[in-house]
Amino acid sequence: MLRMFFQNIIAWLFFKRSEMENVADILGENLRTVREEIEQAAFLCGRKLEEVTVMAVTKTHPAEYIRAALKSGLVHIGENRVTEGGRKIREIGKENAVFHAIGVLHRKEVRQAARDFHRIDAVDSLAILSELGRRKVKLPVLLEVNTSGEPAKKGFAPEAGVLEEALNLAADNMVNVMGLLTVGPLTQDMSMRRRAFSLLRELRDISAASSGNALPELSMGMSDDFAEAILEGATTVRLGRRLFGSRKR
Repeated sequence: MLRMFFQNIIAWLFFKRSEMENVADILGENLRTVREEIEQAAFLCGRKLEEVTVMAVTKTHPAEYIRAALKSGLVHIGENRVTEGGRKIREIGKENAVFHAIGVLHRKEVRQAARDFHRIDAVDSLAILSELGRRKVKLPVLLEVNTSGEPAKKGFAPEAGVLEEALNLAADNMVNVMGLLTVGPLTQDMSMRRRAFSLLRELRDISAASSGNALPELSMGMSDDFAEAILEGATTVRLGRRLFGSRKR
């Protein structure tokens, strides 16, 4: 019985090792393809590959996927869920990576997000801004804007006045806003995608001029639409499926 137990353990470890080697191979190949596509999109708008940061989104994937991403040379890791992401971050450690909280953030999660993550990228309300200020959170943050206008999406309304109010509140609370984030519309229409992304860039430019905050970062573009986002000025693209394949549910 004991011998069989150890044989099963060895077989399981061998299986896990083979599985992760396969993940690393898939990730490596996908990353090469993605970088080629980024370079092509950047070239079309007079930009360079180095101007676009690839963030690996590891929601629902185990911590080993983060290790594979880091080993491949990626640095920025996005997690949608604060509790799940925090657990994986504590398992791996915060060194050699920049962990971004990119999902919906509830007020009760602000403390944990500030403790476990390096950045908070989806601040979508004045209430969250106020909570960040109350807790004296100094992490860089992005304001999420609903440029598609889809009711199911979170974020500030895509209006200069709304963002001006948010930036004023952030300044009053000494919250470090570094830029804006949006999620593209659920459509195959490339012109609609580009309009949503160009709107974010235009809002950034208006807000930067009025606030005196340069807001250098534009996080927009995911697995299906990152090329269009780059054409409209994305500085960070958030990729999950294009790097790792479909997520486990």
